Amino acid sequence: MEQALRWQQADPYVAPTTPEVPLPEEGIRPSFDWIYRHCFVDVARWVRALRANDADIEDLTQEVFIVVRRKLDGFDGRNLPGFLYRITQRIVRDHRRSAWFRNLLVKQAPLADLVAPDSSGFSLIQERDRRRVLDGVLARMSEKRRTTFVLFELEGYSGEEISQIQSLPVKTVWTRLHHARKDFLRMVAELPFPRGEK
Repeated sequence: MEQALRWQQADPYVAPTTPEVPLPEEGIRPSFDWIYRHCFVDVARWVRALRANDADIEDLTQEVFIVVRRKLDGFDGRNLPGFLYRITQRIVRDHRRSAWFRNLLVKQAPLADLVAPDSSGFSLIQERDRRRVLDGVLARMSEKRRTTFVLFELEGYSGEEISQIQSLPVKTVWTRLHHARKDFLRMVAELPFPRGEK
């Protein structure tokens, strides 16, 4: 591996896209370099869907691939997206647990709140408020529904892709998505709006 790839995210609501690359045949284990080059952006999108902070996405994605390199010899070549997704889930879950504990000890301003020098103050405030509202609504959903909702609605995965990634029946994906959409609409309807904005 010559150099690390980077997660580049211009708009926090739109994931970057990569050209469609066919997966290796079932049962054939690809090389680590192939997996890293062709799956990096997908793994970064999953990290984001699992509610990692924007500032941590790149580091956590790199951490996923450190584990992938270590476990690749034991991988049988079946369901590469599922293999990567399960590792991603564990890395993000463990990171959130340790972050929760660290936050008990010290409270720091998140990097997302730092002001970019070329942005207007008003647009930064609006963007930060929109993101805070969305994050607040998503945080109230169950993890299973939230992850399916983010993968489908924000990251643009199809139901079939989510089914393969999460190793779930497609019907379960659609059921979770249905309930997640209802939860989302109900929670948005419950949000307090300033006068004149309803």
